[in-house]
Amino acid sequence: TIKKSSFKTLDAAVEVLSKFPSVKVEIAGHTDDQGERQHNLELSQNRANAVRDYLVSKGIDTSRIVTRGAGPDEPIDDNKKKSGRAKNRRIEFKLLPQ
Repeated sequence: TIKKSSFKTLDAAVEVLSKFPSVKVEIAGHTDDQGERQHNLELSQNRANAVRDYLVSKGIDTSRIVTRGAGPDEPIDDNKKKSGRAKNRRIEFKLLPQ
C-alpha cells in the first residue's frame, strides 16, 4: 500500500516521465533486514510493483518501467537502529539507458 504522504513525490515522477516520453526507469524496492529473507525479497518486489502500478494508473506506459525487489541487500543505513531500518525501507528510481 502506498502511503498518502508519497503521492506528491510519485506525482512529480509522473510529471517528469510525461515530459520525457523516451525515458525508461527501474524501480527498486528495498527492505530492512528484519524477518525472513524470502519474505523481504517478496515485500520489496511488491513495493516496486505498487509504485509501477501507480505510475501506470497515471498514464505512464508499463513498457517504460522495470521493477526489481532488492530485499535487504542494499541498505543505505544501519539496520541496528530503528531510524536506520526506516531509511532502508524505501523505493529508488534509476534511469535506464535508452
